Amino acid sequence: MRNFHVRFLLLLPCTGLLPGSISAHARPAVHRMPETHRTGHHAAVARLHTWQQTETITGEVIDVYGKPLTDVAIRIKSGDAATVTDTEGKFRIRAERGATLVFSLHNYLPLEKTVEQFTPWKVVLQENPHAAENSYHLLNDVQPRQLQVQSSGELRTPELSKTTSNHILGLINGRLAGARIFQGSGEPGNEAFGMQLRGMDPILIVDGNPDRPMMIVNPEEIESVTVLKDALATAMLGIRGANGAVLITTRRGHEGPQRISFSAQSGIQTPVNRFKPLGAYDYARLYNEALANDGKPAAYTQSDLDAWKNKTDPYGHPDVDWWNQIIRERTAFHRFDLTLSGGRKVARYFVNLDYLQQGGMFKSADINKYKTNADYNRYIVRSNVDFELNRSISASVNLFGRIQTENQPGAQTITTLSNLLFTPNNAYPVINQDGSLGGTNLWTNNLYGQTVHSGYRTQFTRDLNADVNVRINLQDVTPGLWAKATASFFTTFTEQINRSKSFAVYQLIPGKGDATPSYLKFGNDGDMANSTGSTSTNRFLYTEAQLGYTRQYGAHGLNILLNASKDNRITGNQVPQYFLGSAGRIQYNYREKYMLELAMSYSGTNRYPKNKRYGWFPAIGAGWDLAKENFLRADWLNQFKLRATYGTTGDASDAGYYAYLQYYQGGSGYNFGNSATGFSGVREGIQANPQLSWARSNMMNLALDMAFFDRKLSVTIERYHTKMYDLLQTRGDATLVSGLTYPLENLGINRVRGIDITAAWQSQAGSFHYYISGNLSMLKKTVVFNDEVPNRYAWMNRTGQPVNTAFGYLSDGLFQTTEEISNSAKPFGYQPVPGDIKYKDLNNDGKIDQYDMAPIMPGKPQVFYGATFGCSWKNFDVSVLLQGVANRYETVGVVTRWEFQLNGLGQAYEHHLGRWTPENAATATYPRLSIGTNINNHRSSDYWIRNTSYMRLKNVELGYNLPAPLLRRVKLATARVFLNGTNLLTFSPFKDADPENIVWGYPIQKVMSAGLTIKF
Repeated sequence: MRNFHVRFLLLLPCTGLLPGSISAHARPAVHRMPETHRTGHHAAVARLHTWQQTETITGEVIDVYGKPLTDVAIRIKSGDAATVTDTEGKFRIRAERGATLVFSLHNYLPLEKTVEQFTPWKVVLQENPHAAENSYHLLNDVQPRQLQVQSSGELRTPELSKTTSNHILGLINGRLAGARIFQGSGEPGNEAFGMQLRGMDPILIVDGNPDRPMMIVNPEEIESVTVLKDALATAMLGIRGANGAVLITTRRGHEGPQRISFSAQSGIQTPVNRFKPLGAYDYARLYNEALANDGKPAAYTQSDLDAWKNKTDPYGHPDVDWWNQIIRERTAFHRFDLTLSGGRKVARYFVNLDYLQQGGMFKSADINKYKTNADYNRYIVRSNVDFELNRSISASVNLFGRIQTENQPGAQTITTLSNLLFTPNNAYPVINQDGSLGGTNLWTNNLYGQTVHSGYRTQFTRDLNADVNVRINLQDVTPGLWAKATASFFTTFTEQINRSKSFAVYQLIPGKGDATPSYLKFGNDGDMANSTGSTSTNRFLYTEAQLGYTRQYGAHGLNILLNASKDNRITGNQVPQYFLGSAGRIQYNYREKYMLELAMSYSGTNRYPKNKRYGWFPAIGAGWDLAKENFLRADWLNQFKLRATYGTTGDASDAGYYAYLQYYQGGSGYNFGNSATGFSGVREGIQANPQLSWARSNMMNLALDMAFFDRKLSVTIERYHTKMYDLLQTRGDATLVSGLTYPLENLGINRVRGIDITAAWQSQAGSFHYYISGNLSMLKKTVVFNDEVPNRYAWMNRTGQPVNTAFGYLSDGLFQTTEEISNSAKPFGYQPVPGDIKYKDLNNDGKIDQYDMAPIMPGKPQVFYGATFGCSWKNFDVSVLLQGVANRYETVGVVTRWEFQLNGLGQAYEHHLGRWTPENAATATYPRLSIGTNINNHRSSDYWIRNTSYMRLKNVELGYNLPAPLLRRVKLATARVFLNGTNLLTFSPFKDADPENIVWGYPIQKVMSAGLTIKF
């Protein structure tokens, strides 16, 4: 602007705008200018004309709650004019019509708006869902991302709230490299989530408190979820750090006006996929075929088959689709959430109230005045309050309460679903002709009766957590010094109420000729039980003292942290266990270019002998950002950082219950005395191990962090190697000669090697913002040493194989002819027939026995991945998450894979239609059928290994923010409506059922929902 005004003053004599004395002085100097000077003159005149066309724009910049934002940078995209908002979010800037204004603020998405009118503006900035890239949480601290040496990954609230799940692992699934999430059930309140972090089971830490059972939480109360993956990140955990850690940091209040957010969400749930049972006709037909294969007479006559095929006798020859009879295909869920936050400098608060209701999938009946479904209700309240007691002392109080109510039929959910898997369609009618429950002497538990007539059971779980923190700023002692004390108490109590009851079933006995049919009764219609009892009571008390020092000495940055902690844990009626330790960490950086970090812990637990109770766990790491070196400095390169860490951590998760002490237990009874009085005996329990100790892990991590194009593109590649040793296992040469059970000893060695890759791109084009990110993890976990007996052949060794590798026989197709059988090795004690599985004779001794057992899994590295895409345009936004696992192989069999189990009473499924017969021998996908267990076909072998790799369209959300003029009429800051889908599509080579849940208990659910979020 200064240059412009100088040029403008030079033009003033020509315009006659200067005072007369100046103009008179200037007129003689007027002369014909050279061509080049005339060009500059016309340009200056054009700029003057443009200046005359600009007008002043005033306005206010607010967040989604309608609260003003300070220090928002505002500039004209194609010009030099710029300004910032004041403390009330107000701004003033001159611009011409059609110009583009760019609004930007740290942790918020930039916004571009075109000047179309000059009335006061109201601009709303959205929080950047990827703001976590600027900093990350570590144990007891927050650190800028550019100083990171440790291996970690982090998610913030905007990303967590996209997925519909009541479990924290369901929220992060597919979003973090190195974290493999799996789900074993879809039962409301009991989804059986599990997690492995680089192949290990991590410890959960909530607001600095370790090993709290608080996975079932509300995403709106969470600020971030951080995974700590290497030794440097977990060294301060000492004896509990070898498996990595998951940190949950809850949200806190802010200084400013009160913010209120309310969200309501409702939807429907449907099963993802399931095994498909055969109808009664196909079941009976295949059952007769299996009997014929076993050399036994048929169980069903042709008239029986015709009755099932034509469905002419629903009571004498029932064909019941049990799934549709007792299961609802769609169930409802509802969630309501209210958040309040705000405060002043002396006190800030965050309060969250949440309610979740999930309906079970069982059908119910109006005859009951109580609920018999597998429903789930959850109430959560959280209050985090921060106080500034004076200029040196601050404190915080965190309160968390949770009530969970789980209901189920009196027969219990797991029992009912198990019976659903086993019960064939022709077992009995649902209801007899006289209205009684159908059944037989073999099937006395009518499935409909189990869901409707068995009463109910209710479980209440109450959790309470209270944290108190006091922090003292010791600035007066020396700048940067502080101290902190923490006390945290957690308790959980679970109570079960049993209101179950028995019921009678009746079997139809057809009358001969014109005689009236009769019924045989099995069981009794019992009274409802009335009992209650506590099933779980836990109490944890965690205390910690910290001393920290943070200081910048010119180009040198230093951060020191020391702590001492004790975690006292009472589980049920067990003797208390405690973890006691002290730890320290030193972080140094020079110009944020060179980084060095040291960490160490000395910790232990009372579950080990006194002389082996404590140990040292050190770690070291270094980083070098080459992008800040002169020889590599470039505008397009923002980061090129090398990181390396190495350390030793411990694992006390398998310590057992004072296994270093010898104990005794009840044994066989005996008679003593002339009267042969009986007495209870006592015997030694498992042999004590006085040398018992924790497992150890030596962990190395090498990493490269790269960022390009003003950090629009970021890539992180990590290579890690972990040696796990002193793993607990029983000696391979243990013998029963002594009559005692051998103890677990620190013998085993495993190795984990893997790679984590994360890449992200985010940018904008005008008002269109978009981002795409992906993560890929590969690892292989190998047994280096397993104390096993010497094996006759190398293929029998567990050592050298992937951890938890299944062993069995290697199949070689199906026998086709008797001639092939006579020329092949055969299992001891069994004579195969055509259609049986043929096994490889690995040692060529002409027989199939234990010496032919080998690994039956492919042994490929585990691969898991996720990809996220999101964009927003004007008032619309959309996000998509893909999640998948490759090289995933599992054994299928028994309940849902093998035919006619339960001693020949069990169900058969659609995949059994592909069984071997002489007519389809060349295309058979299943061995010949048998009744019950076939000792040749139904043994552990690779024939039953299936590739259960899959990719899911895990989540899709589409949102729309209602227009601001409409919201101002109803006094709202923002209102967003959204549609959300979870587990929408699954792609897998395994088609018979859900590949993630092949055991098939309660099926994993697909969720479709809609919701509204308002903020004011």
